[in-house]
Amino acid sequence: MLQLQHVSKSFKETAAVKDMNIDVKKSEVFVLFGPTGAGKTTTLRLAAGLETPDRGSIFLAGEDVTEKESWKRNVAIMFEGLNLFPIYTVYDNIAFALRSEIYRQPEEEIKRRIEKVSRDLHIQHLLERKPGTLSGGEIQRAALARSLVRHPFLYLLDEPLSNLDLKLREELRVELKELHKHYDATILFATHDYTTVVSMADRIGVIYDGRLQQVGTQDEIFESPETVVVARFMGSPAMNLLSVQRDGQQLVSTQDPHFAFQVFERDLHGTESGTGDLWFGIWPEDVDVSLQPKDGFLQGKIVGQEFRGMDRVISIGIGEESVKKVVGPSFPAHYGDDCWFSYQQERVYLFKKGSGLRINFKPTASPAS
Repeated sequence: MLQLQHVSKSFKETAAVKDMNIDVKKSEVFVLFGPTGAGKTTTLRLAAGLETPDRGSIFLAGEDVTEKESWKRNVAIMFEGLNLFPIYTVYDNIAFALRSEIYRQPEEEIKRRIEKVSRDLHIQHLLERKPGTLSGGEIQRAALARSLVRHPFLYLLDEPLSNLDLKLREELRVELKELHKHYDATILFATHDYTTVVSMADRIGVIYDGRLQQVGTQDEIFESPETVVVARFMGSPAMNLLSVQRDGQQLVSTQDPHFAFQVFERDLHGTESGTGDLWFGIWPEDVDVSLQPKDGFLQGKIVGQEFRGMDRVISIGIGEESVKKVVGPSFPAHYGDDCWFSYQQERVYLFKKGSGLRINFKPTASPAS
């Protein structure tokens, strides 16, 4: 449905998007995931025709639209700022595009579409009100209705849930998935929120510093993260990453030499002994923790904990770094307690510090859940 081929875009001296390649398939939700300033909004603006690439090509439904004006692309875009017209009612805001010269529809058809989309989004009672009288969640729904009523080739949603409280975000994530199925929509969705990623995405594109780091399903990325950037963003909490150097057939923490990690010989291929240029990575799901000594476990100390409602994250200190593990709320450990931890050796990932690239080996276990 949407292809960006080797697309780059700079603003003066700042490269916002670098050699971007994306292929969004028909009827899928493709989530562009990365921090603020990573290039998500620029990518959506390029897809919408609101920016012109410096290099590369953009195809929509098989047509080269690189030089095509935005109003000729038949895409709907919903920005973080929402941009509802304050002088119009919700009804007229939703109807705005359908009354334009480009997408003009008869008033009866406009009414039929608005009645349907307002029922789907539970905003029938808001149609005669103006944006200034609405809550944040109501504004989000009205802006979403304005996009859905168009029936475009592609929906471009830029952080559409970022200004909502937790409960409203949860509700709208569920509704968006239902609406996606109902409308058979193709969606390119940009967000920095990991919970939104895992609840919405058919496929994920991790973006950082204007570059697409990796594309895949959640399981594919967990199974085989290609860069340390991906490892730092995926997961809740993200992958544990420890600075290590090779010492013979083991890896020793550069923070605290008392911590030596055993790995398979195959994992050390391409590394050199005595150099501290590696990141040792392990998902929190692949860490085991005990409050009693166990054979093969390393001794540490709990240096932090984060309560998250139904669970909590404990941190085991290794110098200035830590190993994180999710435990139940009743896990009998407190700040400062001694503990012992181990890890699934077949689930270790190693990354080069300089390039951030993963050393090429494939874990044999199933992906972290």
